[in-house]
Amino acid sequence: MRYLLVCLFLFLPLPALSQELPQPLSDTVSDFANILTPEEEARIAAALTEGRATTGAHVVVATMARIADHGGAGERIEDYAKRLFNLWGIGDADRDDGILILVAKDDREVRIALGAGYEVIWDNAAQRVINRDLLPAFREDRYPQGIEAAVSGVYETIVKPHQAGQPAPTPEQSNPMDILMLIFVAVFAVLAVIGGWSASILGAFDRFRKCSSCGKRTLDHVRHVVVEPTQTVKGAGERRESCRSCGMVHVVPYDIMHLRAHSISDDGNSGGFGGGSSSGGGASGRW
Repeated sequence: MRYLLVCLFLFLPLPALSQELPQPLSDTVSDFANILTPEEEARIAAALTEGRATTGAHVVVATMARIADHGGAGERIEDYAKRLFNLWGIGDADRDDGILILVAKDDREVRIALGAGYEVIWDNAAQRVINRDLLPAFREDRYPQGIEAAVSGVYETIVKPHQAGQPAPTPEQSNPMDILMLIFVAVFAVLAVIGGWSASILGAFDRFRKCSSCGKRTLDHVRHVVVEPTQTVKGAGERRESCRSCGMVHVVPYDIMHLRAHSISDDGNSGGFGGGSSSGGGASGRW
């Protein structure tokens, strides 16, 4: 019996080992990493809503500090993004044309996960969006700008050409500067570990934004769930921005969408999540 239990354990899929995934904060942007101001988040959400209303394709942005903090410990970002995509049910269930843009800030990884309706050749288009729109901005710690560019790039480079029956772009040739950058990052990471700089470097990334009251870079961002969502009622939360120097506190409320919520607006466009799925297609990048 003991050997039978051991064998059953070995063949269990990793996601079954009690790794709980987060619920979405909305059906457009889930900024778990708190890297967006309320204004930036509203602007990105508006672009996603407009793109969905125009094309019918559901694109979602999710940011995290580390995927390990949200049920992805020991998991590749490719596998984690697929699990998150399928749990949330991004995209239309029949077309499977949803897309997830997942940013893991402190892991320094990004994944564009494609719905199962995109053939494997469209992975090249996702890689092009990452290389062209996301990585250059992320390497300069301009996360909001990179995400906004990626949202536009996803609709223009993937969604619209796919719907029009156009061929997917061919793979891009490796950029020598990208290779040099990867080498530089690897060397810098080794030096950072040897010198014991890792904590201070990561902490500096979280303090680049200035306080609107005193101008100092001493802001803290915390999300707090006020009302848990249920099967029939949306939840509610608060995003609290506070300054350690002057004591300024700014609280912004937000809605928390329930998983699989689905509604039809007056103009016929879908809201919430439509039960779409991903078979693991897409592309990844590091900076």
